[in-house]
Amino acid sequence: MRVNYQHNETDFRGYQGLELDDEECRGHLRGAVKDNLLDREERDNTLDRLRALRDETGFDANEGLLADIQALEEENIQVQNFRIGEAYAEVILEQEFSCRFYWNELRDARNPKGNKTGADLVGFIELNGQVLFLFGEVKTSSETANRPPQVMTAEDGIERQLKDLYSNRIKRQILVSYLKNKIRHFEADHPFRLDYNASERAYYTNPENYHLTGVLIRDVEPNGLDLSASYNRLRTHVLEPRGLRLLALYLPIQKQDWIAIINGETE
Repeated sequence: MRVNYQHNETDFRGYQGLELDDEECRGHLRGAVKDNLLDREERDNTLDRLRALRDETGFDANEGLLADIQALEEENIQVQNFRIGEAYAEVILEQEFSCRFYWNELRDARNPKGNKTGADLVGFIELNGQVLFLFGEVKTSSETANRPPQVMTAEDGIERQLKDLYSNRIKRQILVSYLKNKIRHFEADHPFRLDYNASERAYYTNPENYHLTGVLIRDVEPNGLDLSASYNRLRTHVLEPRGLRLLALYLPIQKQDWIAIINGETE
């Protein structure tokens, strides 16, 4: 991965375009991105429980149990490209930008084809030793006719969504409550609780402090115009000390091939 372009206004504010090579991209798709889309940790836990039930002495396993075990073991993923983009964004933010997402939102899904509500990214970011709430949006686009692409500037694009997160306190409070409600799943000394407590204190200081991030997933040639104009508009709306970061990830593999690579159907 290499930085193709960047603008750092402060440690908390700026934009950056990252270019990935083919081998690195395939490794992500087959590894961490797939694990995210599967919710690997929760999936493995479920498999362990079902296998233990199947192997329990005297237990008469029915066909449904065996079918569920087989389905989980196959690990076949069928999702739209925007979901792959969201998973990829989380992976890179965790690996490269000190972001932490402790709770895979698949655990809240009741409809496998349902869309997220509120924000695509809800977690924490650590900057200069300070932990803050991270709220963000992710879009995937192959468009080259416009720079920035329409997913940045449209009515439901990243610019409008980040402005709304900044202006709409009720929406942010729902996201904070979402994280708070997950605390019960973790022990008292778990990093999730420590990050939440630190972020909550920062959020309720005067002025309140949190971080907004927009991630653009691209399968086209890098171009700084993808982010520069959007950032310049947002920086006059989202005021300090709130953090503001736009990130573009340029993948060398066309998006129509992502799912086949994830499922091991192609080299």
